[in-house]
Amino acid sequence: MPSLQHLYRTLDYLVEAKEQLEDHMYGQLRDLLNLRLNLVFYDVTSTYFEGDHCPLAEYGYSRDHRPDRKQITIGLLVLVSPEGLPIAHEVFRGGTVDYTTVPGVLERLQKRFGVQSCAFVSHRGTVTAENLRRLHEAGSPYVLGYHKRGRALSDQLLAEHTDLAAYTEGPDGLLYKETPLATDPEDGSPLPGTTRTLLCYNEAKAQEDRALREVALAEAEAALRDLQQRLATQDRRRGRKFTAKGVMLRVAEILGHKGVAKFFQVAYDGRELRFERDEAAIAKETLRDGKFLVQTSADLSPWDVIRAYKNLQRVETAFRELKDFLRIRPVYHWNEQRVRGHVFTCVLAYLFEQWMEVVYTRHVEARLAEAARTADPAAREEEVRRLQSSRLTGRRILDLLSRLHATAQTFVGKPFYAVTTPTPQVGHVLKVLDVPPPSAPSASSQLPLTPPPGSRAPRGPSTTTLGHSKFE
Repeated sequence: MPSLQHLYRTLDYLVEAKEQLEDHMYGQLRDLLNLRLNLVFYDVTSTYFEGDHCPLAEYGYSRDHRPDRKQITIGLLVLVSPEGLPIAHEVFRGGTVDYTTVPGVLERLQKRFGVQSCAFVSHRGTVTAENLRRLHEAGSPYVLGYHKRGRALSDQLLAEHTDLAAYTEGPDGLLYKETPLATDPEDGSPLPGTTRTLLCYNEAKAQEDRALREVALAEAEAALRDLQQRLATQDRRRGRKFTAKGVMLRVAEILGHKGVAKFFQVAYDGRELRFERDEAAIAKETLRDGKFLVQTSADLSPWDVIRAYKNLQRVETAFRELKDFLRIRPVYHWNEQRVRGHVFTCVLAYLFEQWMEVVYTRHVEARLAEAARTADPAAREEEVRRLQSSRLTGRRILDLLSRLHATAQTFVGKPFYAVTTPTPQVGHVLKVLDVPPPSAPSASSQLPLTPPPGSRAPRGPSTTTLGHSKFE
């Protein structure tokens, strides 16, 4: 068996072949899955380090809520048509600002993958006026999502378009209102091409926003009343008394924890704490309930634009899967090549997971098409119900395949590995994926249970994420 240092060194070779591998995989996926390229999704995230020696590691805006740790920034490029499959990624220094990564992404799309006419879908924070000009010159339309707070355009449109009766209803009950846009509301610069905005409203999300805000307000009021009573009785109690600074720090802690600081007016005169809700601020926040804003230059219908932006969640889902399931964080490597190799390995694992899901989903859809031609209505309905319930995610497929184990056995004094027999469900998954089931053990399939002479056994379980070692 290879020793741990050999596993680490494979990361170096993997990074050296990164571009060739990404190009090859993109070509294979395009042909095997018949990808029709019409949308390109891009977003960035960060992941933090344990250690201080990596040259890529810097302090920056932490999406992991770990500002105490150095980090790297990762940009992920996903093609969706209609499946979400990562085809390329880049690792940046931890302090890299989102929008500075976009020019390189545009260049890769055009030169490496030959993508010229896809809509570029991302968040407004990743794009500047200069990047919009680059997109226009490259002939690539864009779909950008705006945050509904802290943006001039958001504040302007939310204040102007409060009458929901003037909105148009979409296929799933979502309301939207379309308006043209000639200049960038952030800096007043003219926007290239034909640009429009879509202000969207979701009633169910609005009710959820209102309910969550009311709960937070009520909890903050209860905590403030408790503090108010403690201040009123502190002269009759022993112990250290509150200072004016201590009171306001406690108030800031209560309101900040609940995220409602802007919804209260608080005063403390050294003896009495007074507070009340800021109804004007709450009324302004109510305008944002259930709403989001999309800016686009794409020649798409309003509903296609909205659907494209909502599908940007595929990239966010990829980030969650990389962090929570594939355990890309924290990073323990300190050698730059090993860090890049670690990220590449996790992205490849996610691609493999998604590929299995796509293949299995297409199998189910083909069976559903066959079931739709069944003459007997009752039998057709039952078969459709069964097939719909048989859908599997990539993670679920991996969970099923993890039931296959190689166990150490001994036969006539010789060690070998025996593979467990697949269950019917696991066997079905292997068949759909066109993967032959593990063969029965034989004398010719014996594997050594001890490392060859001159090598060293790996430290720790083989299923754990690779960390740094002295071989770096």
